[in-house]
Amino acid sequence: MSTNCLIVIEDDSPLNFALEMLLDANSGIKAVKSRANDFQEFVDEVSRLRSEVVLLEDSSTLTGKNSLTQLLMSNTNLKIIVILRDSNYIHIFRKEEIKIQSSSELIEAIQSI
Repeated sequence: MSTNCLIVIEDDSPLNFALEMLLDANSGIKAVKSRANDFQEFVDEVSRLRSEVVLLEDSSTLTGKNSLTQLLMSNTNLKIIVILRDSNYIHIFRKEEIKIQSSSELIEAIQSI
């Protein structure tokens, strides 16, 4: 089963680059880098691409509670994963928080939601 994962990359940080490469290398996940310039463009992009999962860094301007709530309301089946940059945790909205130890655990978390 292929998961369409939209990655929001707002800068050229090593973490963002590594996430893009990791997901592209995994045959079960199609990673798409966001091209949106603002929140509404992002919402439209998520719908147009039929993304199942959105992967954000906690430093993203899109991780505010209002933004995430609006995004979830506009696409009720969407799963949002926020990677906490300074720890080994990811937060899966509407589900749980998971501590990850490796890149394979990140892939498993994306596939399990």
